[in-house]
Amino acid sequence: MLRRIAVLFTLTPSYSDIMPNLYITIRNIIASQIAVCVLTSLSSTSMAAEVAGDLLHVYGKLHVSIDNSDTDGLNDETYQDGISVSSNSSRVGLKGQYQQVIYQIEQEVRIDDSSKGNFADRNSFIGLTGDWGSLRAGIYDTPLKSIGSKWGLFGDTIGDRRAILGAGYLSGNQLNERVKNMIMYQYDHDRSLKVQAMYAVDPEDDGTNAGIVDNNKNEMVGAGIWWHVAEITLSLAYEDWTGHSYIIDGNAYRIAVVWTRSRHRFGAIYEDIDPSVVNEFSREAFGVNWKWRFIEAWDLRLQYLVADNATNTTDTGGSNISAGTYHELNDKTKLYLAYTASRNDANAKFPAVDGGHGDEVKTIFGGHPNSLSLGIEFKF
Repeated sequence: MLRRIAVLFTLTPSYSDIMPNLYITIRNIIASQIAVCVLTSLSSTSMAAEVAGDLLHVYGKLHVSIDNSDTDGLNDETYQDGISVSSNSSRVGLKGQYQQVIYQIEQEVRIDDSSKGNFADRNSFIGLTGDWGSLRAGIYDTPLKSIGSKWGLFGDTIGDRRAILGAGYLSGNQLNERVKNMIMYQYDHDRSLKVQAMYAVDPEDDGTNAGIVDNNKNEMVGAGIWWHVAEITLSLAYEDWTGHSYIIDGNAYRIAVVWTRSRHRFGAIYEDIDPSVVNEFSREAFGVNWKWRFIEAWDLRLQYLVADNATNTTDTGGSNISAGTYHELNDKTKLYLAYTASRNDANAKFPAVDGGHGDEVKTIFGGHPNSLSLGIEFKF
């Protein structure tokens, strides 16, 4: 077969001059067949190719929704009510392992407009792994953020938990960080126990210190643990900041539990933020959620979150409720219909949608913003 392909691609000039259309047709057919063979090969290996003697995996998620939102009074040139098409943390990545070396490069893609992010702006790292665990350096979600992500039922949709968790009554979502210049140790044991310990210097680096030593006046220390036994997963995370852009100096912790029973999944989470200076974030929050797989390929989801008044303030609390139904169209695609709404005390303005979802829905003091969304998630 290869000899015949070689012969066809090395036809003499005189032959191709005599029958140019036939020559071009044969060449295009052969090229198309080669392309089909390559794509079939990639498909059969789950989008993986051999690089340096091991597999390089290509993965990603395309997540787009059509939303109808109401800011409850903040309808101006910047934040408007009505219909929007939103790309919600859509991403593409490369990851792999070569002997003891692990690596990953992940990039957000915005497929609803022409805006672009920085290359490798999501979890990206290189590290070493072994029976002792793994050590990574690069950019990564903090353990505090990871606990919230794994607990929530509406990740990157309008119902994302970040409307309340890690949010302040004035500034919204600020303490669900993906830190830069980080070093992280992780240990996994038979899927029953996972431990993370992280340190980051200049963790919110905006590029102003590029090419010089990182700003050691700003740092973050964090740790997290996940313990799974029978049908229950318990998790706990703590982090401490020096020089954070919003809480300045301070710490926070989260405790979460998830119980899976038959077709039901129940969750509860508690959060406490204790900044040393900024009263806005000095408060407690908690949440509960429930997912019910009521028929094959369909599930119903409910989630409720509440933030208490901040220290030395009055009427600065808020809540958020989300509901939705998901349908597994196939093993890689989900369709969903979701609704979310926030209620604010007189001196608070927690948004209805904040963090993960591309188009946010902010509000006025005491506002009751809401959003209805029809979305599709495709993973590869």
